[in-house]
Amino acid sequence: MTRLFIQFFCGVLLILFIAWGIQAYVFRGTTEAQNIAVIETALSGGALLARDTVLAGGSDRMDESVAEVQTRFRYPVKIVQRSDRNLSDVHHQRLNDGEAILHGSYILVALPESSELVRLGPLPQFAGPRRSDVLIGLGSVLLLAATAIAILLRPIARQFRSVERTALAIAEGDFSARIDESGHRRGLPIVAAFNTMADRVESLLRSQKELLQAVSHELRTPLARIKFATELVRSADTEAKRNQRIDSIDEATDKLDDLVAELLNYTRVDEQSQVAPRERVLAYEIACEAMGQYDQLHPNVQFVVIQPDRDIELVTYPAGLVRALGNLIGNAGKYAKTQVRVSIEQRANLVCFQVEDDGVGVPEEQRRYIFEPFLRLSGDSQPGTGLGLALVRRICRRLGGKVTVADSELGGASFEIELRQSLLPMPATSPINGDDETQ
Repeated sequence: MTRLFIQFFCGVLLILFIAWGIQAYVFRGTTEAQNIAVIETALSGGALLARDTVLAGGSDRMDESVAEVQTRFRYPVKIVQRSDRNLSDVHHQRLNDGEAILHGSYILVALPESSELVRLGPLPQFAGPRRSDVLIGLGSVLLLAATAIAILLRPIARQFRSVERTALAIAEGDFSARIDESGHRRGLPIVAAFNTMADRVESLLRSQKELLQAVSHELRTPLARIKFATELVRSADTEAKRNQRIDSIDEATDKLDDLVAELLNYTRVDEQSQVAPRERVLAYEIACEAMGQYDQLHPNVQFVVIQPDRDIELVTYPAGLVRALGNLIGNAGKYAKTQVRVSIEQRANLVCFQVEDDGVGVPEEQRRYIFEPFLRLSGDSQPGTGLGLALVRRICRRLGGKVTVADSELGGASFEIELRQSLLPMPATSPINGDDETQ
């Protein structure tokens, strides 16, 4: 990063130096040449008149002629040797051609057939900076600009170095590495964005690790049952026992298949809810569709959707919301004694779906953990994989909402999904494992 900063700053210096050179060339090649031509045109008449006056007086009276010419000019007039002046070949040629030239601050004109020159000057100076003053001033401005750029770039370069160090630390396996934002008074958006990205990556990796550990544990039980039943099949001495143990293998295989299916749904929900288009839907129709998938599975339980007083609309991913709401309804149907009730309520810009049952409810001390993957409060007394509620929370977070659990007026549990009614950007940093949130 330091090398990149040096390269960038050297590039800036090169650009400023080129700009200074171009300005110097333009000033010298155009402005100065034009000014010299104007001065020579304006003063050549007086210089040639002075030369003619000196020639008219003759070589014997040259001093008197110069003194007479001096009375007509406000600046000195002298006779000098051509060899005393550092003249170029072009100047010599112009003098030989009888022209008056500007050399420094003097006007020179040659005396014919002589090595002497009539010199007028030094001439009065024009108001304004000289060429050297302009070039020095411009160079100072460009140098000041380069210094200012270096000062402004220094904190930015420091922050980029912090980003580089943190990225290398993460690449080496330290996923807890973060950029210290408090040390940067003028923080760049990239610093906050990088830390957000790192939090998201760490959360995803931690979630995947925990999920892998949980899956490994959950897969052992049906696999062990299948292996044990297979051994029993070999030792069965009657057809009835053999069929009974084969049925046990089929049951364990079905449970394993359900577990794999739920696991796939759990891992795919991020991708589906993130790329699927949002639609404007009626909350009541979503609730009825979700209930229609589960009410036939529990014929002894009454399923009711309470229709709100008015139509409540929201913009969401319908398939994801139906699945989340359906999981809550199906879960309530397992534990309900006689009734499952779904109600819908609008609070400001929020739409709330409440699923209640008259079952045993969820103890308050266990509500914090009930949405964890593979956590089943009832053990094996009820069918399931332990991923249903975890999937509900995952979907709700991807839809920009949340799910909570409390006591129901019916006597059992009350699960509530709360979503924004209007369309909002997808949350990019929602935690997956829920360690930082109390449900």
